[in-house]
Amino acid sequence: MVTHDTGFVYVLSNPAMPGLVKVGFTKNLPEQRADELYRGHTGVPLPFEVAFRARTMRWPAVERLVHDRLAGRRISKQREFFSVAVDEAVEAVRECVLEADGIHAWATDARHPVGGRDRVVLALEADDVFVLLSQPSPLGGGGWQPLDLWQAHSDGDQLEIYATDSPYEVAGFSDGDAGGEDDPVPYLDRVREVANGALNGKERLAPGDRLLWLRDGEQPDACRGVVFEARDYCQVASRTWSPRWTPEGFPLVLNTLVRDPSPAMIATAQAACDLPGPRTWAPRPEKREEPVFPLPGPERWLPQLQPRNRRRRLRQR
Repeated sequence: MVTHDTGFVYVLSNPAMPGLVKVGFTKNLPEQRADELYRGHTGVPLPFEVAFRARTMRWPAVERLVHDRLAGRRISKQREFFSVAVDEAVEAVRECVLEADGIHAWATDARHPVGGRDRVVLALEADDVFVLLSQPSPLGGGGWQPLDLWQAHSDGDQLEIYATDSPYEVAGFSDGDAGGEDDPVPYLDRVREVANGALNGKERLAPGDRLLWLRDGEQPDACRGVVFEARDYCQVASRTWSPRWTPEGFPLVLNTLVRDPSPAMIATAQAACDLPGPRTWAPRPEKREEPVFPLPGPERWLPQLQPRNRRRRLRQR
């Protein structure tokens, strides 16, 4: 069962339409949508080109925000074409993804379960902090224990959470697992030419773990906190399109904390620990020097990468 899923908002250009771009969304790959548009419109003399794509959980909302932002440049209410430069359209999509998939899109008064075949994509801002919480016992003995602290280092960084029922499909960098440094989704097209940013973190969750997303600084002494609860094993990946470096020249990765959590963050984390216990629980896997099975390929986490005929058979089941 999939509760959370991802699609794409794209920017298309066409050599036969200089000065115009098309901004839309699709559950398939943007290349497939571009091909459909070309083949379905005999009046278009040249194929469309994918100038940009953004992976998002809320593709209709992102598209609507972009269309509203560019409304004054829209050439027709019946068409998704805009008289703007490609760079301007791309920047609008980036900003709208940050708004639609950001922390304010999630309720703070509930635990958000992640399990089954869920795929969660979060748009981060610099200095966002994550706290990984775990209980050492299924009965809650010992209370919640913080296992790790993570930090986003650039606006527009992305955190991905992929659920699976198998502990052998996930690997963590902090846990020292074999494969803990491999990108689960390194590209966003079938021919492997469109890089999916730069991986700067890879971790894993066990059933019952909680991941607390914290953001402060918007108001004095205030912090917004969103709780995700793993109902199954989860692969977590973090990536950036704006790498940052330490003064010594080392890359800032997800588990490099270069800020002190504020008192408001600490208070919010303590409140999260007072929530009722998890609905499911399993012990965290031990460090794996060698994978029991080969880790799954990108099409496992991003089904759009599967061959078209295979995806069609899966939908018909």
